[in-house]
Parts: sequence; structure tokens; C-alpha cells
Amino acid sequence: MIRSCQIPPMLYRITGNGIHEAMVVTSDGELLGTSHRRSSSKHSHKATLITDITLDYIRLGNELNQRQLTYSEMEMSDATIGIASAGPECFVIAIAEQNVASGLLKDRVTACAAHVKGSLMPLTDAS
Repeated sequence: MIRSCQIPPMLYRITGNGIHEAMVVTSDGELLGTSHRRSSSKHSHKATLITDITLDYIRLGNELNQRQLTYSEMEMSDATIGIASAGPECFVIAIAEQNVASGLLKDRVTACAAHVKGSLMPLTDAS
């Protein structure tokens, strides 16, 4: 199981090479951790907004009988955002420069999400 003090260093490892920050959030938009040493309300607001958009895509996919969302990438006016599912109620989000290599962003975010999912699995199995 992952300890809360291990979340920021783990998320910090996926930053670099154009990836500026990473976050772990619940499907309710609650910020579980960030790559920054001190999380602020700015991080929390970003996490909530990105989670809301992601959940809209998931709902749309369910209505269209599409596969389960495992990774999504959004291009914004000033950033590229990678989102990976880390379990039924959790996402890993990375915010990067617009010109970041798409494969690099996907690889780092999905690898981190797999680690988080494995760490949270005992908690979800118990409930």
C-alpha cells in the first residue's frame, strides 16, 4: 500500500521533459496528492475541473457503449493534459507543455496510474 508521504515523490518522478506537474485525484475531484511540495487551492481547482471533464467523457462513452476509459489526452490553449485511470474511483493527471511528445506523456502517466492502482487495490477490495 502507498503511504501519503510517498505520493509527491512518486508523482515528481513523472515530471520533466515538458511535463510540469502531476496529480492523483478521486472521481469526486478530491486532490489526493500532487508533484508540488505544497498543494494550493489552485491545484485543487485544476484537479476538480479536469476530473469533471474526464467524467463527462466517461459518461458519453458509456452512452455510446464504448470501451472503458484507460487514457485520455486533452490539448488546451497553453498545455496538454494526460489523464489515466488508476482504478474505478481514481485518476492520475499530468499537465505538460503543448509540444510535449505524446508517447512520453502517455507512457509516464499510464505507468504511474498502474502503480497507484496496484497500491490502492487492497483498499478497494476491502470495501
